[in-house]
Amino acid sequence: MSKIDIDFKSKYHRVTPIKEFDLNQTLYSLVKKENINNKNSQAIGYLGFNKTYGELFNEVEKLADAYTKAGVNYGDTVAICTINTPAVQQNLLALNKIGVVSKWIDLRTKGNDLIKNINESECKIVVIFDEIAPLFEQIINETNVEKVLMSSPKDYLPAPIKILANYKDKKNGKFIKTPNDKRFLRFTDFMETGSKNNKWIQAPFEKDKPSLIIQSSGSTGKPKSIIHSDYNLNSSVQKFAYTDLPFYKGKVLYVSVPPFIIYGLSNSIYAALAFQMKAEMTPYVAENTVYDDLGKFDISFGAPLHYRYIMAKIKELTSKIPELEKENDQISKKELKRTLIELERIFKGLKRTDILVSGGDKMSAEEILEMQLLFDKVIINGYGNNEVVGAAVVSPRYANKPGSIGVPLYGIEAAVFDPETNQKLNQGELGELCLQIDNPFLEYDNNPEETEKIKREHEDGKYWIHTGDLCYIDEDGYITPKGRSRRIIIKDCFKICPDTIENVIQEMPFVKNCIVIGVDDEKLTSVPMAFIELEKEYKDQFDILLTQIEAYCQKKLPDYEIPSYFKEIEKIPYTSNNKQDFKLLEELGNEYVKANSPKKLIKVK
Repeated sequence: MSKIDIDFKSKYHRVTPIKEFDLNQTLYSLVKKENINNKNSQAIGYLGFNKTYGELFNEVEKLADAYTKAGVNYGDTVAICTINTPAVQQNLLALNKIGVVSKWIDLRTKGNDLIKNINESECKIVVIFDEIAPLFEQIINETNVEKVLMSSPKDYLPAPIKILANYKDKKNGKFIKTPNDKRFLRFTDFMETGSKNNKWIQAPFEKDKPSLIIQSSGSTGKPKSIIHSDYNLNSSVQKFAYTDLPFYKGKVLYVSVPPFIIYGLSNSIYAALAFQMKAEMTPYVAENTVYDDLGKFDISFGAPLHYRYIMAKIKELTSKIPELEKENDQISKKELKRTLIELERIFKGLKRTDILVSGGDKMSAEEILEMQLLFDKVIINGYGNNEVVGAAVVSPRYANKPGSIGVPLYGIEAAVFDPETNQKLNQGELGELCLQIDNPFLEYDNNPEETEKIKREHEDGKYWIHTGDLCYIDEDGYITPKGRSRRIIIKDCFKICPDTIENVIQEMPFVKNCIVIGVDDEKLTSVPMAFIELEKEYKDQFDILLTQIEAYCQKKLPDYEIPSYFKEIEKIPYTSNNKQDFKLLEELGNEYVKANSPKKLIKVK
């Protein structure tokens, strides 16, 4: 046996899992069975308030009944476009109970793409974050939607606090009114139409039946809808049961990743339910969320930007102390006191935390080591994608190797293949990372060609998921990433296909050519930058045209796809073999960002 064929079960994973799940059951059935004697334990924490498993089950029964009374039938699809609130757990379980597919759509999806996502799955009911109700008013007549259920973060606050919050929003002009359209109604009002004492029998388990759909860019970066089954998610939580992560009953797992990302929905929210844990939910999607809620959780599932923020704040606060101690005025003394209190809060919260799990973006070895030293906590690096139900490779807690993304989860085989020949490569050789797994996605909705590209049968007779990432596997079985085999930009956990942005910009009559590449800036490890070659007659007008280019991108692209930098280039460079020189453009872009303040244009000759 070669060193690369390590028995991961005995070397890195538990021999006996934390829990042994029956994988051949529905999501609803698994959660109900695991928590049948756990009804008084806390299932959800939200903005300082808690919900028990018993309360959650009652709400799930009412909601399932409400959907059934509204004419939602087995096999139908309901679209969900919301932030992290208890509505996520309610809908995930209620729809699954009656055999309805839940389709989770990115909140930032714009009009035309939103219409396409809703219509391709024939959704008649959509659950939305109420702040995007105005957008739905504009597009609803281009869909077959019969009901838009508006869910608010305030729905789950106690009545007195909710009244005060609504009063404050009305006073500040931020209150979201229900549109004067009978198709729009409040989610809480809709739930009240159901009964928790309904007699509906739960839907049967079918291993290959679609259960949920994640609307995503996918491994190739092209927008697509990824279909998963109950078995897929159940197998995912079973794999976590073999890790050395502390997924124990009663632990509090912090959910900062939104539900339209599989890492948030499956690895965080569903895993917490399966392991009898409490999910501490935050409705905010910002870099400071984990920092603000330190002390409320035992395990954090976040992205690198969350932990970078904590590190930056500790450094910022610590650097202020010597100067404040020198001053003897009252203002400085008060500021020193506030600084020390805040540092105490941070370190007390970190002390309570067992582990910090990071996924969705890369972190360097130096960065992880610095964080671990400062936090006195292990940073668990992870890797995965929508096609393999989120995490597939995780750093062992007690055998962490910073710089790598860890080892495959129990039951997953990882190998690298030559992207051109599809031949399996040896230990230490760089190639495309592929994963062989028992629970890959079923298919891309209405896209068999792309399904076959990603879920591919090899000469060994196995079906491998092609990730598009260049990696090598070392002698200990740890996987280290070295870039993308395809031109994908990963910004803030979201995969961006440069072609999409290039096609939009090239629609403008004065643009001759456009190449989009990923560059590193002060805040994120990868953001899109557009190099633009103008038509000859517009060569001296870039400063003027830039405003039009930005406005057009804002109209046609999701916010996260809008380039952070726009640059004019006299001529797109080509390599000696007549291919566009992306490497040179990346070098030019990164040099500019590093050397200059964040401006948005420069001419590159």
